[in-house]
Amino acid sequence: MSDPLDLEQWARVWRGPMLRFALLHLQPREEAEDAVQDALTALLTADTTTLSQADPRRYLFGILKHKITDRLRCKYRPEVGYSEAFADDLDNVLFDERSHWAEGVAPSAWVAPDAQLQTEQFFAVVDLCVHKLPGKPARVFSMKEFLECEAEEICQTLGLTKADYWQCMSRARKQIQLCLTQNWFEGAPA
Repeated sequence: MSDPLDLEQWARVWRGPMLRFALLHLQPREEAEDAVQDALTALLTADTTTLSQADPRRYLFGILKHKITDRLRCKYRPEVGYSEAFADDLDNVLFDERSHWAEGVAPSAWVAPDAQLQTEQFFAVVDLCVHKLPGKPARVFSMKEFLECEAEEICQTLGLTKADYWQCMSRARKQIQLCLTQNWFEGAPA
């Protein structure tokens, strides 16, 4: 972007990625769009000195994280049970009857991941992998890793027990690792 304070340009460039992120957490689509709109509206009241020094992505997603977290606190209560959260039975897909990795899904050694982590393509693949997760583990993982919520806050917001939380995180990490191995480290970037 030529002018770092071109707020209209910020909105044009970042609205789509922000909406995809919001849709991971908020349904219906209108609620996700409202959260994105609230985040973009916050630009109008922001200090221009702060904006001129800010990284647009970090700044906008930081605001969006707070807007989503506020909406989630109001929306979720203990209504989804353990059996519904883990209906996908992922362990039967990833592991055999002896609890060993099933053929073709075992994680492979990653070569120089530090260099690859810095690329935009990698983060695009991570985003796709997170969006492939079942709803509940995706929300838990995203709240922990992207919204930077603490486990207690996630449990309270989503109405989970600690066991449910750790099970969601474990499954999400396994699936993301598998997705990254297949789509990034072993294959061409998706």
